[in-house]
Amino acid sequence: MGTSLITVPLVIHYLGNERFGLWMTISSVLAMANFADFGLGNGVLNTVAKAYGKDDFDHIRRAISSGLAVLIAIALVLLSFFVFAYRFVSWPGFFSVSSAQARAEAGPTLLVLAVCFLLNIPFDLVQRVQLGLQQGFRTNLWQVCGSVVGLAGVIAGIRMHASLPLLVAALAGAPVLAAGLNSLHFFAISRPDLRPGRRFVSREVIQEIAALGGLFFVLQLVVAVAFSADNFIVARTLGAIRVPDYSVPQRMFSLVSLLAAMLMAPLWPAYGEAISRGDILWVRSTLKRSLFVVAGAATCASAVLLLLARRLILWWVGPQIHVPFALLLGLAIWTIMDCCGSVTSTFLNGASVVRFQVIVASIFGVGCLVAKVLLTRHYGIVAVPWATILAYGSIVVLPVAVYIPRALKHLHATSMQVTIATPPHSVAEE
Repeated sequence: MGTSLITVPLVIHYLGNERFGLWMTISSVLAMANFADFGLGNGVLNTVAKAYGKDDFDHIRRAISSGLAVLIAIALVLLSFFVFAYRFVSWPGFFSVSSAQARAEAGPTLLVLAVCFLLNIPFDLVQRVQLGLQQGFRTNLWQVCGSVVGLAGVIAGIRMHASLPLLVAALAGAPVLAAGLNSLHFFAISRPDLRPGRRFVSREVIQEIAALGGLFFVLQLVVAVAFSADNFIVARTLGAIRVPDYSVPQRMFSLVSLLAAMLMAPLWPAYGEAISRGDILWVRSTLKRSLFVVAGAATCASAVLLLLARRLILWWVGPQIHVPFALLLGLAIWTIMDCCGSVTSTFLNGASVVRFQVIVASIFGVGCLVAKVLLTRHYGIVAVPWATILAYGSIVVLPVAVYIPRALKHLHATSMQVTIATPPHSVAEE
C-alpha cells in the first residue's frame, strides 16, 4: 500500500497522463489474466487446507508436487504463445495511445509485464501452500521485501530517466524475485519435508486439484472481467489519457478493499480446516463477527475518504486530475459492498462452495460488463462504479444472503452425522 501511495505521484509526474494511463491499462489487462493458472493455485490451497485439517502431510506433498508440475507446463505454453503472437498485434492501437513516445513503449511495456506475470505463475504456488498451512505471514514478509525493492527500483529509474518498460520491470519484477526466493527458502530451509519432487506427482491428485481448480478458473475469469476491466473500458471508450481521472481515485479507495482482503485472507484456509474437523460453530461465529467488523470499518473508512478525497488527490498527485463528486460517491459505496463481498466469498471459498459462486458470478459478470460499456459511453467515467453497484446489488446480494444460512445449516447437519457415525474408540485408534 505504501509503495502504491508513493509511486503513483512520482510516476504520473514523470510519465505524464497518457503514458501513466498506458501503464494502468496494461496492468488492468494482465489483472484480467489472473485466471491464467486455470484456478489450479486455489485448487492447491483448498486441497492443502483440507489435508492439513486431517494431518495428512503426505497428501500435502503430493498436492504441491502435482500442482507445481502442471503450473510450470501452463506457464511455458502461455509464454510461447504470447511470444509468437506478440509481433502480429498493433499494441499502440490496441491501447488507444497517440503520442510517439507512448506508441513506441506500448509493446515493450506489455512484453515486460507479461513475462513477469507468467514467471509468477509457478512461483505463486508456495504462497498458496503457505496460506493453506495458515502460514501466510511468510508470504506477507517476502511480499514486503519485494515491494520495498520495487519502490527503490522505480525511484532509481526516475532519477536515471529510464523508459516506461524499465520502470515496469523494476516494479513488477521485484515481487516475482521475492516469490522465487520465498519458494527457495520455504522448501529448502523452512519445510524441506514438503519439498516438491517428481516421484510425488500423482495423476489422481492432479485430477482432484483440477476438478476444484476448474470451477475456480471460471470464477476467476468472470470476476477478472467484471472487476479488472474498468481502466481498459475507459481507455477504449474515452482514450488512455482519461484513465488517470478514474484510476487514481479508484486506487485510493481500493486501499480499503485491500485492507479487508488482507484481513480475510487467513480465514480462507481456516474455514477449510475447521470444516474438515467439523467445527461448524466456530465457522458460523467467525463469519458473523468478520462481516460485522468489516462492514463497519469499511463504512467509516469510505466516508472519511469521500469527505477528504479531493484534498487528498490534490496533495497526492497534483491538480492535473479532475474527479467529479458523483464518481467519488460511487467508489465509496462500491468499496463498502466490495469489502462485505470479500467476507462472504472467503467463507464460500474455504467451504469449497464454488459452483454456486460460478453461476451467480457468471450472470453478474455479463451484466456488469454490459452496463459499464453502455453507461460509460453515455455518462463518462462517472458511470463505471455505479454500473458495478447496480449489477452487484441486483444480481449477487440477494442470492448470497439466501444461500449462506442454508450452507451453514447443511454443514452443521453433515458434521453432526459424521460425529454420530464415528465411535469414540475409532478416533483414538486412528
